[in-house]
Amino acid sequence: MTDSPIFSKLANDPDFNDLVIAFVADLPNRTDRILTLIGSGTLDEAADALHQLKGSSGIFGFQPIHLLAKELEKMVRNSDPTIEEKAHELERLCQRASADRN
Repeated sequence: MTDSPIFSKLANDPDFNDLVIAFVADLPNRTDRILTLIGSGTLDEAADALHQLKGSSGIFGFQPIHLLAKELEKMVRNSDPTIEEKAHELERLCQRASADRN
């Protein structure tokens, strides 16, 4: 897996720049919450948090995050035994998100 940054399709769009910056800044909070919920076995809430992340990452143009959140949401809803490993993969992916290409 590469450690290169991932960018929003909306990166550097002046109409969305502030929103993309705020979304990226909030990603650690979102992933921490998801990991905590999964770790505590609160899977319904984890699935809801993943559903929200899936939607917002799609809206803000972070397709890789959108696709992985979608996959993990399905895994959580099905109580897949590998969800913690996949959640950490999502966390690492979110850490690579960048608000701009500068």
